Amino acid sequence: MRVNENHRLVADNGRLVPFELTNNKGAQFGSGRPSHLIMHYTAGGTADGAISWFRNRESEASAHLVIDHIGAITQMVPFNTVAWHAGRSSWRNLVGMNQYAIGIEIVNWGLLNGEPGNWRNRVGGRVPDERVIRARHKNFDPSTMHGWEIFEQAQMEAALLAASAIVKHYGIPEQNLLGHDDVSPGRKQDPGPAFNLERFRAQLYGRSSDSDNLFKVVSGTGLTLRAGPGVSFNAIEMLKDGSLVRQIGADGVWFEVNPVITGAPQDKIGWVHSRWLEAA
Repeated sequence: MRVNENHRLVADNGRLVPFELTNNKGAQFGSGRPSHLIMHYTAGGTADGAISWFRNRESEASAHLVIDHIGAITQMVPFNTVAWHAGRSSWRNLVGMNQYAIGIEIVNWGLLNGEPGNWRNRVGGRVPDERVIRARHKNFDPSTMHGWEIFEQAQMEAALLAASAIVKHYGIPEQNLLGHDDVSPGRKQDPGPAFNLERFRAQLYGRSSDSDNLFKVVSGTGLTLRAGPGVSFNAIEMLKDGSLVRQIGADGVWFEVNPVITGAPQDKIGWVHSRWLEAA
């Protein structure tokens, strides 16, 4: 992907990604170009719903890009123009991040209510356990676990491609890639712990990180390491609660991992359900 001279996102086939213009936007950035990139989740279930909301004047909200569950990207505001995605926000010496940042919204319910077997989204709809990861939010009480809807691999790949084109075209530095929960702490919690921002940052800027894919087992009873991504595969061993694993691959909600002992991965490799992991 790339960004063209009209501040539109161009797909690898040379065609512009679909564009749904919204009037919920401001003037061009004061500097003529964005200096930051902020990641969000929509807190909804469909791209059509998010796009319709962002086109509704009463919402007083919008974003530059919306990414669907299947990785389809829709642009709504040119990248040199202010969109209304950050609201009351600040970062370091900047106040009002809409004036500085591109916003990417990924379709995802985000923070859920309930418990295993009865997870509910913000409008009361049921979310199956296989689409949920339990994790702590960096801005919440550290003793409290919450349910979060997982992000699809297709969404993450699309977000990475789009963000890569944006940061390359506008020269956005690594430290200026942020989450909404960074610039509006206490008011917003997206993209949340199901979106590993540190790992995304490392992938985006082409560096490795020893900690961005390290997870702790938090099942309460231990977690089965299996020979493949599903309960039909043979068990290899039981991982104790609190033990560490390093993710090396993924198949949906199943993570391919190395168990870790004193900071060094073992030789064995297996698969675990990500629902029972949290970022270490």
